[in-house]
Amino acid sequence: MLTFVKQALSSAGLVAAGSRLMFNITVSKGDVMSIDIGVPGGRWYHVQVCCYYDLASRFASDRLARQRFQERAPEPLAHVRHGDWSMLIANACEHRSIAAGDIAGRPGATTLGRDLIGFFATARDHALVENAGCTHDVFMSETKAFLATSPGLSPKVLAFLDGLDPSDWADIPYIPQHGDFVLNNLGCSKGRLVVFDWEDYGATGLAGFDICLISLSVAGMNATSVRRMQEAADPAGYPWAFAEEACRASGLDYATFRRAIPVYLLAFRYLKRNYGREIAHRVDDILRQILG
Repeated sequence: MLTFVKQALSSAGLVAAGSRLMFNITVSKGDVMSIDIGVPGGRWYHVQVCCYYDLASRFASDRLARQRFQERAPEPLAHVRHGDWSMLIANACEHRSIAAGDIAGRPGATTLGRDLIGFFATARDHALVENAGCTHDVFMSETKAFLATSPGLSPKVLAFLDGLDPSDWADIPYIPQHGDFVLNNLGCSKGRLVVFDWEDYGATGLAGFDICLISLSVAGMNATSVRRMQEAADPAGYPWAFAEEACRASGLDYATFRRAIPVYLLAFRYLKRNYGREIAHRVDDILRQILG
């Protein structure tokens, strides 16, 4: 497989055929293997390889994210196929992980905090679509249909799901969402925010979805945090204090955001349908507790 990776880099004109390369392989439970590759001269590439499915749609999402968010998204370079293998090549982005303290608290207090608000403002700039309500209707119809037959949902959650109708998301603007906007997918590069893992970009356009995820990521993905977010009309003093300004940047009323949190969680549960049972059980348990 490493031979194929080297050949792909060479065919893309990124390395000479005889170059000596350094490989740093990340092992995970997922279907996609990540490899950081160092080449002569000190340059590094980030490569993702998969033999289970084609990564073409992921490459398209990466390119669109780079086009829209510029330096806040890594730069994709090529998508290469070889037999059963599919591979993405991007410029590696040297960065450090972001901790909750980097963005939690008063909005704009840090450069990363200001970048976070700027991220949501940029997302809104690329949200001009017609019939946004119809787009939400289609997505939520798919969500409801899938979850209605999912094992493990409590009767209260199923009843809530069944009672949802377009009025529950009618006031939510349409803005393509990152889809997995949590601390693990954020980094700090040269002092500025950078966002990774764009594979779910645009899967939902429910504005506030990403704000909900990052708020729970810094506060704790549990029912206690969800209840506090729903109940606190003023987020000042809470880890998600940035959420109200992030909503303002998204053109979303903060009260509407708070009311929509169960909808966001259901949408998250649907988007994570292929990610294993651990995250599904966690979201199911939160929904069961907050909905009674």
